[in-house]
Amino acid sequence: MNGGTVSRKIESIEHMNLEKYLVVGGAPGVHKLVTSRGNGLIIEDRLEGRTRFVPTRGQQVTPLSTVAVYTYSDEEGESTIPLTDVFQRMLDQLETTPPVSAKAASDELRAYFSTVVPEHDRDRVHINDIKKCVKWFTFMVEKGIFEEAKRAEEKAAAAEKAAMAENEIAEDASAVTVAEETNAVAVAEETDAVAVAEETNAVAVAEETDVVAVAEDGDAVAVAVAEETDAVAVAETPEVLQTEASAPAVKKVKGKK
Repeated sequence: MNGGTVSRKIESIEHMNLEKYLVVGGAPGVHKLVTSRGNGLIIEDRLEGRTRFVPTRGQQVTPLSTVAVYTYSDEEGESTIPLTDVFQRMLDQLETTPPVSAKAASDELRAYFSTVVPEHDRDRVHINDIKKCVKWFTFMVEKGIFEEAKRAEEKAAAAEKAAMAENEIAEDASAVTVAEETNAVAVAEETDAVAVAEETNAVAVAEETDVVAVAEDGDAVAVAVAEETDAVAVAETPEVLQTEASAPAVKKVKGKK
């Protein structure tokens, strides 16, 4: 910090998350929340460089993520802009338009803030509010809080990406399992179809065998009948021959008389 201003370059933070950073009434600077208790908070005091307990009763504690700046425009009327967005603009313009000292004159503070947030409501955003923004921002730059927030953002993004990759792997594994089960069902169905076809063929073969057997039985009967017919014919033929042979003899005897 030189002459109350900060001008070193800090990379832009895509999604600034300051939920764990807060200001405590009566304790200068910006601090980090470590954990909460029933009667207070454990904070990492960035000014004193130590962890300490802050009672919530009778002491104002304000998370920076809950702070907003009043704005006004003819198009949108009265509105607000989150403090995180204001800090992001201050970071983006840090080299070209570094913040003035929090102890600067009121017109200098207003001029600087008008450059960063031209839509801020001049009737409701007081000089003291601008001083707080500048003081908090300067402290966070000096203590490396913005870089810390950026690392936390990158870590969270990496964790989210890894979780998405794991979900994709799990979905792919599920798809493979479904495909394998589908193939198993298809194979089972094909096996059943083959079994049914084989059984059908077996039945057809059995039926054909029965037909052949019946045909053979029919042939046997026909042969038997034929043989019996031949036998009858043979039996009848001698008698006819015998009758025919004896007829002339009879006639001859009658002729003698």
